[in-house]
This record gives sequence, structure tokens and C-alpha cells, in this order.
Amino acid sequence: MFINKWQFWLGGAVSVGLLLLLFYQVDLGELKDALRDANYFLLAPSIAVYFIAVLFRAVRWRYLLAPMELIPVGRLYPVVVIGYMANNLLPVRLGELVRSYYLARREKLNTSSALATIAVERVYDGITLLAFAVLAAPWLLLLGEFDGAADISRTTGVIFLAAAIAAFAVLLAVFTLLGSSPAFASRMEGLLNIVPAGPRPKIKAFFWTFVAGLAVLNSPSKHLALFVYSLPVWLLEGSMYFMLAYSFGIDQHFDSVGVLLLVVLLLTATSNLATSVPSAIGGIGPFEIVAQQTLMALGVGASLAGAYSGFVHLVALWLPVNLAGLCLLWKNNLSLMEMSAASRADSLEPTSGLAGETAGEHD
Repeated sequence: MFINKWQFWLGGAVSVGLLLLLFYQVDLGELKDALRDANYFLLAPSIAVYFIAVLFRAVRWRYLLAPMELIPVGRLYPVVVIGYMANNLLPVRLGELVRSYYLARREKLNTSSALATIAVERVYDGITLLAFAVLAAPWLLLLGEFDGAADISRTTGVIFLAAAIAAFAVLLAVFTLLGSSPAFASRMEGLLNIVPAGPRPKIKAFFWTFVAGLAVLNSPSKHLALFVYSLPVWLLEGSMYFMLAYSFGIDQHFDSVGVLLLVVLLLTATSNLATSVPSAIGGIGPFEIVAQQTLMALGVGASLAGAYSGFVHLVALWLPVNLAGLCLLWKNNLSLMEMSAASRADSLEPTSGLAGETAGEHD
């Protein structure tokens, strides 16, 4: 089996449990009406915008990989698509390992160093989304858009936001120190001496190659550049949510386009931060329930909010990139099962990723 059974069942249980919670809050007749009455004219352009956002992810990844090797964006783009497809189909974000392994095989890099750059990506995704939330939530509060929300919902939101800020701040600080301070990295390596002697050399080798992938974080200007690179990624994805809000009539619940823009910024932040916990398969469940609750707190009905949230995630975000990723696997004669198993076995090898390109590649 290419994934551990407990990982699959845990991810599936989280997804199913949260989807059941969402369905418990909606009227199924109203849900079907919302899906039937939606105008799907904007679906195709919204999917196109999403794939442009993925292109900007490849541009940002090129910047992160630059200290190791300058790789053309055109070669990184299919790797990103395959990685996102794998993340959607495998539990506990195993797609991150698949993406780093596949890149290492294509470009003769080290798998753990490539994985470190993906970890930095995730931190800056979180920071950018938190910036959206910090910008949008106070304005919406001042405009009275949360007046219908219960006090307990506001308190939960504040606690969630504070916990997310603290978590991403700690990760950013640790990654920055590892990438810029050899002394700090050496002290952190010393903590690995608690590992049993047998696997310790491989784990330490993995640690140092991972640290090598953090080299881009050695100056404030590079941190700023990463934030700037992250903005178009999430602004474009937010544009997708904005267009589909018109498809479902979400815009009719707000007084102006400006308010809807703030709503979409907050929605983009909350729904995607919810999927940062590596449990549910493809983020299914956390995304839908948090997006629905965000819209409900802003006065949108539970059934309409549930229909919109599920459609955005499953039809506009989840399905197209999966189809594109599976097509790329077929084109390159690759197997997701084999890549998943190989990536986990390869990630602790000090010389991983140096074995040459995958057989059958011709893009």
C-alpha cells in the first residue's frame, strides 16, 4: 500500500466528519436550489485564473531554488501541478514529498533541500493569508458586517487567528535562523543526538540538506521578496472566489463591490488556513466548513454558503488541477503510487535526488 492505512482512514474520517457537520447545518432542498440557480458562465475564466496563480507559484519556487540551481519556470510548472494533484489525493500532505522527490529526480537536486523550499513556501502562504485576514476583518467589523455573528463565533475567530499568527511566526523565526546562522543550526543538530545511533547519521544528513534549502532566508530583503512573490498567488486565487461569488449571488448580500472584496480576502484567508492542518485528504472538509462559517458570520445563509464553498473547492479548485496532474503523470509515464512510496523512502537519503531524471519524461 502506497500510504499507511491509518493515514488514509484518519484523513478520510476528518473529511467525512466535517462534511457531515456542514450538511447538518443546511437544508438539502435549498442547497440543491443554490446549485441549480447558479450562473456557471464564470467557471471557465475562474479556473483559468487559478492556473495562472499556479504559474506564479512556480515563479516563486524558482526564486527559492535559486541558491541551489536556476531552473526555468517552464520546467517547474508541471512539477508544481503534479505536487498539488498529489496533495489533493494523498493524506497528511504527502504530496509535498512527491513534489520534492520529482523535482530532485528531474533536476539532480537533493530531495530534502527541495523539501525545505516547499516548507518555506507554506510559511509564506500562511503569512500572506494572515495579512489578508488582518486587513479585511477589522474593516468588516467596523462596517458592521459581523453584527449578526454570535459572540462565541467572534471569540473562536480571534483565538484561531492568534494561534495561526503565533505558529507561523515561530516557524518563520526558526527557518530564518537555520538558514542564516550556522551556530544556531549546529545547536539544533545537537538536539538530534537523542535519536538512536542507528538512524542518527541519516537523520543528521537530512537535517543539513534541509538547512541548505533554507539559504534564501539569509536577509530581510529576501523575506520581503518572498512576500511580494506570494501576493499574486493569493490575489489571483482570491479573484477566482470573487468571480464565483457573483455566480452564486453572494454579492447580493453586501452593499458594495468594496465590501465584497474584503469578504473575499477574509474568505480566502480563513478557508485556506484551515487546510494547513495536514489531516483531511485534499483539505476536503476543513475548507468547506470554515468557508461556510465565515460567510454565515457575515450574514449569508447556511445553505447558500455551503453550496458556494463546496463548489469552489471541489469543482473549481480540486478537480481541474487533479485532472491536469493526472494527465502529466500519464504523459511522463509516471505512477503516483510508486512516486509516493519512493519519495518517502528517498527523503532520508543524504544523496537523494541525484539519480537522474525519471524514465519516460519528454516535456
